[in-house]
Amino acid sequence: MLRIIGAVLLMAGCTGSGWLAKERLKKNLDDLYRIRQIFQMFQSEIAYSRAPLPEACLRIGNRSEEPYRSALLAVREEMTADHGKSFLDIWNRQIEICMRELSVAEADKRLLRDFGSCIGYMDGMMQTQAVEQYIHKLDLSIGRMEKDMADKCKVIMSLSIMGGLLLAIILL
Repeated sequence: MLRIIGAVLLMAGCTGSGWLAKERLKKNLDDLYRIRQIFQMFQSEIAYSRAPLPEACLRIGNRSEEPYRSALLAVREEMTADHGKSFLDIWNRQIEICMRELSVAEADKRLLRDFGSCIGYMDGMMQTQAVEQYIHKLDLSIGRMEKDMADKCKVIMSLSIMGGLLLAIILL
């Protein structure tokens, strides 16, 4: 009886670990969607509102979720404090803090980090075009992830269930 209970618990644990891996993939995709949304909000603020960067960071930060909210509001605070630092330096430091909580791939983190270099130095039209390029790059990354996600989720769940079953059979 104890062996059967142990086998069932082992299979449940393996299935749970597969489910957790699947949820990590979904969180990664959700993070990419949120980053794209922030890029689109910056594009809107630059192109249509013509808001200065501190004001744009405040507006976008108020509409964003954590950890993006705190990073954008901190960028705004540092810019208005006028410590003589460039927007790129402030952006990089705050985004590094924000990215500690993100589960996205390193290439996508680099894309978010490099985003600060495309705004703040050019006229509005050039900034809008640069933001559009970053949105396009992010869309390509999202497309690849969406394409592979269904297959990866099936494989992960199948392997975790089969692995649990195999371990249960071996231990019985």
